Amino acid sequence: MEVKAANVDLAPAVLDYAKECHQSGIEMYRAATNDPVVYLENLVDRSKADSSQLPEGWLPSTTYYCLEDGVILGAIRVRNGTNDWVENVIGHIGYETRPSARGKGVAKHLLSWVVNNVIDERVIVTCNVENLPSRKVIEACGGEYLGEYVDEGEGHVYRYCFYPI
Repeated sequence: MEVKAANVDLAPAVLDYAKECHQSGIEMYRAATNDPVVYLENLVDRSKADSSQLPEGWLPSTTYYCLEDGVILGAIRVRNGTNDWVENVIGHIGYETRPSARGKGVAKHLLSWVVNNVIDERVIVTCNVENLPSRKVIEACGGEYLGEYVDEGEGHVYRYCFYPI
């Protein structure tokens, strides 16, 4: 498995990935199924933006994809900066695995890669208390348990911390 930052050259692979993810109920991939090039251009722009160029409460973020033989198996986003929403609810790092690749170590590979290669300060990673696979990934990668948080919209989450290596 290799990890690559989002770029427009990945458009065909992103389209395939987005279709499967969207069909499984991951709504955030609807835009990518309509126009993967524009979707990727927006991700690249967001990685270069500052908070004043984004909707209120949003942070600049960089998206990375895990690929094997040209097929995207998973994605991970690293948010730069912080706010209460990130610290308590969604975390600095968010990820998902292609439904057909779940249970194959993709999320663990991506999270370990980000912790070892990207972060340069403390980050928070959260998961819904009902998402046992994500909890296992976070703990297997060395996440330090911080406690629980309840948000009206997002529900009950576990909070973990990672420090740069």
